Amino acid sequence: MKPGSDPVRPLAALAAAALALGGCAAPRGGGGPPAAPPSGAAAAPAPPADPVMYHVLVGEIAGQRDALGVAVDHYLEAARRSRSPAVAARAARIAIYARRQAEAIEAAERWVALAPEDLDARQTLAILYVRAGRTEEALAQLRRVLAAGGEHAFDTVAAVLAREKDRARALAVMDRLRREAADRPQAHLAYARLALHAGRPEAALGATAEALRLRPGWTQALLVRARALVLLDRRDEALAELAQAVRERPKDWRLGLAHARMLVEARRFDEARAAFRRLDALRPDQPDVLHALGLLAIEARDWEAARRNLERLYALGKRTDEAAYFLGGIAETRKRYEEALRWFGRVRRGEYRLDAQVRIARVRARMGDVDGARELLKGLRLRNPALTVRLLLAEGEILSGVGRHAEALALYTRALERMPDNADLLYARALVAEKLDRLDMVESDLRRILAKDPDNVHALNALGYTLADRTDRYQEALGYIRRALELRPDNPAIIDSMGWVLYRLGEHERALEYLRRAYELSQDPEIAAHLGEVLWVMGDRPAARKVWESALREAPESEVLKRVLERFLR
Repeated sequence: MKPGSDPVRPLAALAAAALALGGCAAPRGGGGPPAAPPSGAAAAPAPPADPVMYHVLVGEIAGQRDALGVAVDHYLEAARRSRSPAVAARAARIAIYARRQAEAIEAAERWVALAPEDLDARQTLAILYVRAGRTEEALAQLRRVLAAGGEHAFDTVAAVLAREKDRARALAVMDRLRREAADRPQAHLAYARLALHAGRPEAALGATAEALRLRPGWTQALLVRARALVLLDRRDEALAELAQAVRERPKDWRLGLAHARMLVEARRFDEARAAFRRLDALRPDQPDVLHALGLLAIEARDWEAARRNLERLYALGKRTDEAAYFLGGIAETRKRYEEALRWFGRVRRGEYRLDAQVRIARVRARMGDVDGARELLKGLRLRNPALTVRLLLAEGEILSGVGRHAEALALYTRALERMPDNADLLYARALVAEKLDRLDMVESDLRRILAKDPDNVHALNALGYTLADRTDRYQEALGYIRRALELRPDNPAIIDSMGWVLYRLGEHERALEYLRRAYELSQDPEIAAHLGEVLWVMGDRPAARKVWESALREAPESEVLKRVLERFLR
């Protein structure tokens, strides 16, 4: 058991070991009877012939009854009397758990004395010395660990020091050790890893530079260096260094995987996809690579590639629930509804299970069985009462999705009678009310949300956009949208709203700037409709047509696109 873990589990094996070690020896003379435990802790058993066993048993009973002070005292006494390293180790760990530092140090010192080759004993004593500010004594123990620890000894020591809450003190100890081994790249890398743990990426960067000077091209050092650069907001530099390393060592799997994942983090999806393809060619049928390729293909709306990679993943028997869920989503997007139902039905467990059931309901509604879909969702509500709101929202979305907006409105209204301040239900009802031209309800519901949560981004954006799109209260709309954009500056829907309200205010150049940025982030058909309209009004009709036609290919049934095309191209 590691320091800090639960010390009060039964230790029958240890008690038996103590008996074996003590044998039937008579009590030592002059010892006197042990002190009785405090009232309520434990009634001490009658002292047996073996005093070690006595203290072990009292310590165990006290620990099980949460009398940790009594447990520490008795186990420490057992450690003093016994020559068993296991008893001393147990005493040290209980004292650590009870935060009795002096007793923990005494027990750990006894442990080391009884088992001088036990590296766990020396590591435990070292960290206790660090906590007590006894740096030189800690260093002496850690040097012994390094001497006996083999190739990964510095990583072992860094992991030990990472347990220390005072990260600056731990890092200072590690710095002493690495300077003593300045010619060993492992020492600098271990320090760099500990520096990252301590929130000191600049120190990690310096240490990895030294590690790479001693061992050029070392993959592990390059990866730690890249992470330090990211934490210093130098992601592009990190990516450039990793890309160069990959070009130099194209068969280095670990390096290539780290580079591909960092490209995903940077949202450079096309480059990430190419990087994962190279990995797939290098080592086919790796689950993580197939998973990434599938999701990146979905992001690119390359449905066939997504299907192919996710089916490969499913065939491997790895991440099958997740693969089946996304394969169902691809089939649904392509209107292959029977296929979608088959895949969603294969999601048996995990975080996607409930979502798959909701998607089954939605697909059934799209196939015309709206009542069956609603019955499925009602059954899910009965079995999952804690998810009532989520499932009601799904039912309302199904109704609205097939044009039954009034029924969706009634559903949300009934739910709000029971949960009048639920923000999710208010927001959903506002969206449906807008489709029914109930602008009074839209504004009322969104203002109710904002009364309780003034920084609710979705409500701010929805209210601002509705006022800009459906009324002439443009300045008021601008205020709501501006606040939403301050809270979520990279949200494409809010950026689109800002572009739209500026268009309504006649600021076409500024509107175009926002709408182009929104469209770069998301090729949503509504954003495309807005961007095309502004381009058209500004006289760039070829560009407007190009945007609309591209969006229409991806979303041929988009009502907002159809309406804008009827207005400008009829």
